[in-house]
Amino acid sequence: MVYKEREYFGEPADPERQKSAQLEAEVAAALGASGKLDATDVAVTVAPDSGIILSGWVMDDDELRRCMETARAVPGVRYVESNIALRNNSPSRNGDL
Repeated sequence: MVYKEREYFGEPADPERQKSAQLEAEVAAALGASGKLDATDVAVTVAPDSGIILSGWVMDDDELRRCMETARAVPGVRYVESNIALRNNSPSRNGDL
């Protein structure tokens, strides 16, 4: 996983932002806990309407597919987009996997 700096300091965030942060954390935890892929270089970002955007690097198409499937399986995720690039290849935009 890619370390992501905390973005908010001060008063508690609004409920919608808290929901998005929780979904992001759950997807990141699912990727990290999966024994079927190395998601060390994958960042998770919440998109509008409970979507997830994955970005970063994986080794091959199989890892990319497993990242997408793992993220999609998290309760509350409505869709997954990929900005993941394959090592030694060009970026792969596989939102339809």
